[in-house]
Amino acid sequence: MANLLSPNHWSQAVREARDRPYVEGARSPRPWLKLLLLVLLAVALLIGAAVALGALATVGSEAGWLNLEMFDGAYTAQSLMDEVIFVATLGVVLFSLASALLVAAMIVYRRGPGAFLWPWPRGGFGLFLTGFAVMFLVALALWPVMEWMEPGGGPGPLLDPAQTLDARLTYAAGVTAGLLVAAAAEEIAFRGVLLRVTGSLTRSLIVILLVNGVLFSAIHLDPDPVAFAARAASGMVWAWAALRLGNLAFAIGAHLANNLFIALLQAPISEAAIPGQNIPLEALGLQAVSLIVVLLAVEVLARRRARLF
Repeated sequence: MANLLSPNHWSQAVREARDRPYVEGARSPRPWLKLLLLVLLAVALLIGAAVALGALATVGSEAGWLNLEMFDGAYTAQSLMDEVIFVATLGVVLFSLASALLVAAMIVYRRGPGAFLWPWPRGGFGLFLTGFAVMFLVALALWPVMEWMEPGGGPGPLLDPAQTLDARLTYAAGVTAGLLVAAAAEEIAFRGVLLRVTGSLTRSLIVILLVNGVLFSAIHLDPDPVAFAARAASGMVWAWAALRLGNLAFAIGAHLANNLFIALLQAPISEAAIPGQNIPLEALGLQAVSLIVVLLAVEVLARRRARLF
């Protein structure tokens, strides 16, 4: 463990990250022209996906099983089942848009999906479980501090005695599935496509990580500076995990654990995701602790995987 904290280890880790598939394997001729083509094709495919999703939403609304108010930006579910529908809809929308972006990148760069999602596919499920376990356990350990910093929030949906056990279990299963799809979608877009595209433009890991983190945070449209910094930091750490481990599995697991912890034990996602909530500055300290633990876990796994390739 002491060696993981040494400057020599991190210098070597940076060199290795540059030589991994998302950077070294992403190099291609005329990268800026390909970026322009990607933007143009992605915009066209995203518009097409948005039109198709809008048509499906209209059909769902007319059939009575979809409330279009959830797309207004300030929607809060009124029941656990409404929340499950909200999260499922969010997952479908995000995955559809991420798939459109991935298809555009595959066409422009003439690569299969593996080049963006799993350049090093071995051990993917184990990495997913490890990422989930590390992030969820760290969140659990820090939970008492979170409650002390922001008291009076009430029990999370899974622990709410006002809800029946069946309702809570159904909610837990539903939001787990929906948030898994949503987390996978965001990782495909940012730690898959965006990471490889920026890796084709520069070998500077600082630039690659900053671009990934800042754009990931910006897409959430949250004006709160603390929330923006926290999401950007998470995006950078999950991008580092993809760089070091050679696929998205760990990042998807960690991303899911982060969101699922909130959805089960703190507040419904429709409530927690409302922008501009004035998160206290001290929350960045807790975020730093959790992300440092995640970084160390990534480095332990990277050492083991390096022996396999």
